[in-house]
Amino acid sequence: MKRLLIALAVSSGGVAAMTPDDFAWQWSLDIGKGDVHELVLGGEIYDAITRGDARDLALFTMDGKSVSFGPLPPAPDSPWRDAPYALELGDIRREPAASSDVPTAFPSPTRLTIALRSRVPEAAVITALRVSWRHRAILPADARWRVEGRRREGAVHAEVMSHSYSLASGIGETRLVLSDFDGDALRLSVAPVPADLEIFSVLAEYESPPGLLRQYRRAALTLDTTSAHAYRFVLPPALPVSAARIALGDGGALATVALSAREQEWWRELASDTAFDVAVGDASLVRNRLAFPTTRARMWRLNVEPTIGTPIVEVGYRPDVFLIAHPGPARLVLVAGSARAQRPAIPVEPLMNELRAQFGNSWTPPPATLGTRSERTGKAALQPPPTPPPYRAWLLWSLLIAAAAGISYLALRLLREPMRE
Repeated sequence: MKRLLIALAVSSGGVAAMTPDDFAWQWSLDIGKGDVHELVLGGEIYDAITRGDARDLALFTMDGKSVSFGPLPPAPDSPWRDAPYALELGDIRREPAASSDVPTAFPSPTRLTIALRSRVPEAAVITALRVSWRHRAILPADARWRVEGRRREGAVHAEVMSHSYSLASGIGETRLVLSDFDGDALRLSVAPVPADLEIFSVLAEYESPPGLLRQYRRAALTLDTTSAHAYRFVLPPALPVSAARIALGDGGALATVALSAREQEWWRELASDTAFDVAVGDASLVRNRLAFPTTRARMWRLNVEPTIGTPIVEVGYRPDVFLIAHPGPARLVLVAGSARAQRPAIPVEPLMNELRAQFGNSWTPPPATLGTRSERTGKAALQPPPTPPPYRAWLLWSLLIAAAAGISYLALRLLREPMRE
């Protein structure tokens, strides 16, 4: 690993002309003990970056020396990390349970037990369960939920955080928050409940590392005067957008929506769908999400038809994770925003592959601590460098003029010579 660190240091030192004063903004950045740390980019950093490839984001020591610093490959999309994901339902058992608090409408109180298994392709910590059940009436007030894990002896602590029931549909949902659970199989039970209670779905909420958790930010929409039923908004060019939530405007219960990004001189449609937000009795039906491959663009357009009130758009992104290869503890300087400086390409992936081969695929470096943003060089760093004089064109024209003058001189000499008989 030391050889890889030396290689990274050599790669980062190849751009001697780049200095912290070439950038508009700066942050202090502290790393702890060890040679490898990570930085998860936040919204404030994306706002300061001016390039779509984020090459105007760099890291220096306090005395201005470049630090090995580069982005890790993005993690593949994992839909089960962004929304509750269905667990596989296994064996269901019903056993008699005694309780004096069960209403007379519920004869034969029962303990209902169901085996569950995670469907996700890799190990992940389950933080909560959303249990959907069906019955003609709400559950008894003294119904107790219990969760047991296969890998731990005894029960996992489960706390009821929310509870809802629709009398019209006869469907209820109970959300249980779990703690200290690290398995992929568990057993869920509830008692006392009516004998004919049916649990038809259990969704799991999974813990996400900071670099995999999708974050959302609201976009500022303006009316697009060049296209009917359209709005435009601007985002930081390096923001890795992969989803959008669209709340229809006042009075808009149903509409067709399409999201596009500007590429050079044309618009590329990324996703479209029929969005709706309707209420039927005590239930509400909402579909307002668009998902698409990760896209980095500055200009965006949303088409909404028919014309309704101004919608609300929140774009979702998974922050980039940058690897820092520098001996710690140390205080460094993170800089961003430049029209004339670019961070060199650092081959961080081989180092990360070797680290995970030794410590496991789920290993992540310790995080760096980011300070507050301050101005470094300011707007001056965002001004493009002056165009250099066209020395090559001047040289070419000089040669052409000299050649033309030489030819003219030879022609005059020939004209002045006497005619030979």
